[in-house]
Amino acid sequence: MMEEEYTFSRFFKGKPILWIIVATLCLISVIEVFSATSRFTFGGEQNYLRPVFGHVLHLVLGLGVMYLVHLVPYRFFKALPYILLPLSAGTLGYLLVKSHSAGVTDRWIEFQGFTLQPSELAKIGVLVAVASLLSKMKEDDVYSQSRTFWRILALTVVFFLLIVPENLSTAALLALTVFCMMFVGRIRRKYILSLLAVGAGGIGLMLAIMIIVPPQKIENLPLPARFVTWQERVRDYSDGSKKNYNERQYVRNVAPEKPQETHANIAIASSNILGKGPGNSVERDFLQEASCDFIYAIIIEELGLVGALFVMAIYLWLLLKVGGIASQCGEHRFARYLAMGIALMIMFQALINMSVAVGLIPVTGQPLPLISTGGTSILVTCVYMGMLISISWSGVGEENNLNSNQ
Repeated sequence: MMEEEYTFSRFFKGKPILWIIVATLCLISVIEVFSATSRFTFGGEQNYLRPVFGHVLHLVLGLGVMYLVHLVPYRFFKALPYILLPLSAGTLGYLLVKSHSAGVTDRWIEFQGFTLQPSELAKIGVLVAVASLLSKMKEDDVYSQSRTFWRILALTVVFFLLIVPENLSTAALLALTVFCMMFVGRIRRKYILSLLAVGAGGIGLMLAIMIIVPPQKIENLPLPARFVTWQERVRDYSDGSKKNYNERQYVRNVAPEKPQETHANIAIASSNILGKGPGNSVERDFLQEASCDFIYAIIIEELGLVGALFVMAIYLWLLLKVGGIASQCGEHRFARYLAMGIALMIMFQALINMSVAVGLIPVTGQPLPLISTGGTSILVTCVYMGMLISISWSGVGEENNLNSNQ
């Protein structure tokens, strides 16, 4: 037993529970992606094993990066904003110019056969920068509080404006996470309430424009090119929430108006407590994004309510465990705030994906962390997990270091 513990601590640092959570999510991912991508067998489009092998390759590369990151003491992460923020700002600016000249919004940069989503790099850089600013703030100093708040706000607004033209949900996810980090970091209440009021007003104004202003006039306003797409999704969701399936007069063999949402709803409705079993999904053959945006619907169809709650519990378990790690960080304030920021980011992203799948919010395009397909998403989530594992062994207080692997 002692030899096994020594072997683990020698090659794998940090809390074993974090490794278990990652392994569990990856196992679920491989099973469900294998099932979801079997639709490629229809029409002889391609070998259905090809996307599975590609997904496994992304997972292996991501886990390799996670392993390397987890070996780095957390204090070295403070240097990341100096690299990632200028890089992501430059690439996001490039995408803005490219999209404006081409008239089509682009989210990825291609280089030598690889694709990169700059907004994902921006999220890492902003989270680390915010954690660093909060760790330097003097809670009992009014001037330090004010300066920290305005610096964090300026940084977040800049990258929010850079990200929002290509991906509104990612920009909103980043803003929400930073807001919660400021709350956890004990920014003065008046700043938190003021920011909450401004944010609520901005969201209300945007929704009012989407609902009231006709799409033809939206195109003439100085708004992002994808605003019409956001408007369509909000209007579709608003109209669909007022109807039921009987009122839609669903006809057999006739394509529904919103195939993605409709087949996701059918997948969930046709499930039960235990589901149809892995590999027995029917709606995967009709869901275009079954392996990414709507993979949670496939999980519910195949694994039932039990599987759906199990997946949700894993992310909640991660948040609770990271909260425990953060409480052990003692005077390591940067480690504490960074750990909570990363955990909140992963949790919020998971909740958004699940909410889309079950029809609670409009379609956003956010993947389910470590389960959905997507190279950049998997890589970035693995970096997040590597940073959490690093904090779990290098960021805890000295009095807890001896127990960090328990």
